[in-house]
Amino acid sequence: MELPKAKNTSEENIIKPADKMKEKTTTSKTESKEKTEDNVTTEGQGNLAQGEGSFGFDIEWGGKGTRKIYSYRIPSYPEGVQKEVDIRLRFTILPDGTIGTIIPQTKADTKLENAAINSLRQWRFEPLSQNQKQAEQTAIIVFPYRLQ
Repeated sequence: MELPKAKNTSEENIIKPADKMKEKTTTSKTESKEKTEDNVTTEGQGNLAQGEGSFGFDIEWGGKGTRKIYSYRIPSYPEGVQKEVDIRLRFTILPDGTIGTIIPQTKADTKLENAAINSLRQWRFEPLSQNQKQAEQTAIIVFPYRLQ
């Protein structure tokens, strides 16, 4: 069986030869020699870390992926408190990167808990992109308070 040949009736769909007189644009693939430096090291992150590179907190993401931290503030040690304790807070990150609910996980000194909660409220994380499911993400953060 022989099929009928289709005729193209539109000028838009016809492939034309390239115009050799047209100016060519060129792109170059050169590597930047500019060096960028970070003051953050990956050695010893979190509350169990010692020395340079310790951020003063540890985040447990619970297997749901991580989000980049855009801005954060480590809580300061409140005056009049003479305790060494780890403050554990369960918190949610909203799709826009702001902090939602914060729930203390261990009972400790109220001044230390409030300092940690107030600090965490100011944190900002990477917002979810439009093609991702817009849902809250839950994580646990530990702030270690140590006397110096």
